[in-house]
Order: sequence, then structure tokens, then C-alpha cells
Amino acid sequence: MPFLEGYATGLALIVLIGPVLFVLLQATWSRGRAHGLAVAFGIFVSDILAVLLCAYGAGPHLDSPAVRPWLVWGGAALLLGFGLGALKGPALAPPRPPRLELAGLAGDFARGFFVNFVNPFVFMVWLGLIGAATQRHGFDRDLAAYLAGCLLGILTLDVAKALLAERLKVLLRPLVLRRVMQVAGVALIAFALRLAWLGVAGRA
Repeated sequence: MPFLEGYATGLALIVLIGPVLFVLLQATWSRGRAHGLAVAFGIFVSDILAVLLCAYGAGPHLDSPAVRPWLVWGGAALLLGFGLGALKGPALAPPRPPRLELAGLAGDFARGFFVNFVNPFVFMVWLGLIGAATQRHGFDRDLAAYLAGCLLGILTLDVAKALLAERLKVLLRPLVLRRVMQVAGVALIAFALRLAWLGVAGRA
């Protein structure tokens, strides 16, 4: 099912560790779970906006027969790159997120939204996922279900990070975090190989 496939993809994107992760964890550790959840929902809303911009801005061009093979192989290469990068393990020094001088839950929501939305890499990821998914599901309800699954999978991860932030201190130890990243990396490589196989078989 497209939704479940998207949900699994969203969960596998745990390998993409960027500034928003540390914004979320810092908010939870310093101000409590409610503030971490505010960051998570800020990230979620910014992802929805990024998906809409990518899908409706690029969508009309994604179903062209001339573009389709490039999207299939490009999407497979993107996922494969993420997976191989994850197998190497995360960088031990977290990136420093931009500081926003806002207070309260609204401030943490804004931090999550803007730190995620101003990151060009977020749009690269969504363009790759949308392009690859369009070739498998078309530009219709199945694609919408897939993207909804991706968004919900990412939200699930971010909510879990906020609720389990104290325990995540253990996972942030280099050896344990490396193992988690490697498992997720294998999952992304599997997605990439499946997409490549669909392209070879002419079903993408």
C-alpha cells in the first residue's frame, strides 16, 4: 500500500540528522516535553509546506516520458546515497542551529518550522522522494497517500524523540548511535534497490 510504503520511508529517514534534531532535543531537555512537541509540530508543518511546494511546483513535469527514467534512477541514487552515508555513521559534532529569539511554545514551534524550512537539503530530499514516487504511483491519490505516509512517519519519529528525549541521551553516545544509523541505512539501501529493480523491469 502506498501509505504504508511512505510511512516506512518516513521512519527510515531517521538517518537524516540535522539541526532540527538538536533544536528539538535541546528544547525538551531545557524546557520540557511540551516544548519539544512544539518543535516537532513546527517541523511537521514546514514539511507539509515543502511537500506542497515541491509537488505542485514540479509535479506537472514529473510525468513526462523523457523525465521518468532520470527520476527513477535519480530517486534510487538519492536513497542509496543516504543509506551508504548512514552506514558510515553520524558526524560526532552536531551542527549549530540558527538562534531565534522567541519565547514560549510559539517560539519553539517557530524554531522547528524555520530551522527546517530554510534548509535547502529538505527540499532536495522531498523533490527526490516525490520524483521517484510519481513514477511508481502516478500523480494521483496513491502519490498523496505515499506522501501522507512519509509525513506521518517523520512526525512519529519527532514526537517519539520529544517524549523519549531523556533516554535518547544514551542513544547519542557514538557507538550506539552508529548502530542505529547503520540499521536505518540498510533499510534505505533496500528501498533504493527496490526502486532500481522496478526501473529495470519497466514497472516504474
